[in-house]
Amino acid sequence: MGSTQSQEEPDVVRINRSEVPDEYKTVGVSSDVVKRVNSQSQDHKSGDTSKLREELAREREEKLRMREEMARLSELQQRTVLLSTPLDLSADFEERKRIFEETVERVQSRFFAYHRENVCASNEKEIMSCLTANPGRILKCAHLAESYEKCVSDFQQEVLNGK
Repeated sequence: MGSTQSQEEPDVVRINRSEVPDEYKTVGVSSDVVKRVNSQSQDHKSGDTSKLREELAREREEKLRMREEMARLSELQQRTVLLSTPLDLSADFEERKRIFEETVERVQSRFFAYHRENVCASNEKEIMSCLTANPGRILKCAHLAESYEKCVSDFQQEVLNGK
């Protein structure tokens, strides 16, 4: 009882025979066409699709730039092999070096730009001084290790939370 009320009704497209011209009366519509039409209407509702397309386009542009750079580097490498004069070699070498340095800078700025400081350095120093003051008696420094582990876990949590 009431099960038909809670089920969602699919979208229905109705076409009256009187609306169809005579030359199209023998045309049939397959279920695949109906599914495709319905999926297109659902695609317009999704805002994530456009974001994903933009991200994909950016990634493709970056990949294209990297390929062009790699092609340029391999071209320079081939020229280096073919050329024999020292002046030409030094010019190609400088060009390759410049391209390499630019690539390294871009990779570093993109992936390695941010380094956090060692917030647990004071705990580390305390543990090391305790260990040097108590050689062979590691258990005397156990309370310092607990505070160090707490500092590390707090820092990890802070990094994971994005602070």
